[in-house]
Amino acid sequence: MRASVQVILILGLSVLAYLGGQLYFFRIDLTEDKRYTLSEGTRSLLQHLPQATYITVYLEGDFPYPIQRYKRAIETLLAEMRAISPKPLNFTFVNPAKHPDVIKLFKQRGVQPIPINVRVSQTETRRQYMYPIAVVQCGQQDIWVDLVKGNLRSTGEIDLLEAEQEVEYKIAAALRQITVYGEKPILGLLTRHGEYSLEQMPQLKAELERYYRLLPVSLREGQAIAPAKAYLPDSLRRRLVGEGFAAIIVIGPDSAFTEREKYELEQYLLRGGRILWLLDYHRINLTEGSALTQLRELNIDDLFFRWGWRPAYDLVQDLSCGHIEVIRGYYHGPLWGAEKWLYYPVVYIFPSHPITRTVDAVMYRYASSLDTIFRAGLRHTILAVTSPFSRSVKGTQLIDINLTLKNPPAPEAFKGKGFRPVAVLTEGYFESVFQDREPPTDNYAPKPPTARYLPRSGLVGKAIWITDGEFALPAEVQGRFADYVPLDNLTFILNCIDYLTGEIALTQVRSRSIQLRRLDPAFVRAHALSIQVFNLGLPIFLMIGVGVGFYFWRKHRYAKPLV
Repeated sequence: MRASVQVILILGLSVLAYLGGQLYFFRIDLTEDKRYTLSEGTRSLLQHLPQATYITVYLEGDFPYPIQRYKRAIETLLAEMRAISPKPLNFTFVNPAKHPDVIKLFKQRGVQPIPINVRVSQTETRRQYMYPIAVVQCGQQDIWVDLVKGNLRSTGEIDLLEAEQEVEYKIAAALRQITVYGEKPILGLLTRHGEYSLEQMPQLKAELERYYRLLPVSLREGQAIAPAKAYLPDSLRRRLVGEGFAAIIVIGPDSAFTEREKYELEQYLLRGGRILWLLDYHRINLTEGSALTQLRELNIDDLFFRWGWRPAYDLVQDLSCGHIEVIRGYYHGPLWGAEKWLYYPVVYIFPSHPITRTVDAVMYRYASSLDTIFRAGLRHTILAVTSPFSRSVKGTQLIDINLTLKNPPAPEAFKGKGFRPVAVLTEGYFESVFQDREPPTDNYAPKPPTARYLPRSGLVGKAIWITDGEFALPAEVQGRFADYVPLDNLTFILNCIDYLTGEIALTQVRSRSIQLRRLDPAFVRAHALSIQVFNLGLPIFLMIGVGVGFYFWRKHRYAKPLV
């Protein structure tokens, strides 16, 4: 009777545990780096979902085990998001091979399939195609997410372990587009120095307007620039009129800055502001097919030097490069063709940093290189480096498209001259270049500055320099701007701006550092048989051992005593 009660009790508890598991999702994360726990940024985004959200993941199919494991990781992540979200969040996995209309839609949107070889027997493999796409739907918004973007190796293979670590960020980035709530932060676009306008960069403008308010900024009249309130302590925040600028963006200036403009820009940084520079030192116009390079006189070298930046005043050539459109002849009009162009470096070497974590490769156009100088209180991070087969050319150069294409430099000329830094992040406490000097005035700004002069940063400031003023411009096709930006340039810029402006939710997700404990391929190959025998034999041995032990225990426990 007692045994029956125990059995009934165990069965009842099992049923209750099963029903509880179906109703309530929970998981205990025992990993050291909490890799299976949602970041605070993702949790914050989920709390601000405006309405029900539906996620479709096109990753269903008869795939090999690594892809099935990747799929389960995505499914587990979405299940945890669904459990935490106060608004309904549902998801489903779809096999696009069974839906011709979905394949047609992928083709219309330019989604390229990834071929997968599936082993069906010891001697036979079958070619399948994978579409690692997720579509996040909320109201009228459809946001497409490429789940393996940034995780493709040079061989074309997918690094699924890296991709698994990126899933949370990519889904969170889509949720952020849905959950832009409250008043948008303000971005200032510097003007009056021949900068490129956002109308010349429609792709960048469209992306920025999703999350920010964009305002032109002119420093010529000597107005002080206020940093965003979010960067200030409460005592200053209450006294500030207006929201302030989350960041100032300078895109391709072509004329000199006045001393007063430099003063106001520097003081904005010293008050905790953030600045993104897209700037190079060479002016090049190849509309006639050839041109002499001209050095831009921007009058900002002393400012950069104080920040620990030293421009090389050079041009970077790289054998890892993009293409330039050239006219090869005429037949009822010009005949265009694409040629590799050494002055368009394709950069794919990045540090492990939140800004570069989801970037595959970017293309520079007539970029210069830079160096950094130690400055107390500042920390430099090189964000992008050219390939090992690159070099720096200095001085005035005659750039002729035809001559360069017909007589390219020998590959030997690039040996040992590569790894040129072409983007840098500097953050910390900056010092003023105007120490021991009177605040400047000029004809445009004859009155002294109204804001109090700061000799040194009171708050952490941040500045990024990308050494290409054309970095955000669209690609050129047959002499005209296309409707896309080269490679991952747009992603790189948006990541820079998000990092500078302190978009906390995405920064928290993006900055998660999870250690991938990979197996040593050489060790696995050398000890493959031993590992297989151990993995297959040990469980069987343990089962036999437990069975034999249980048998002798029962024999001893229930043995009848001798009379």
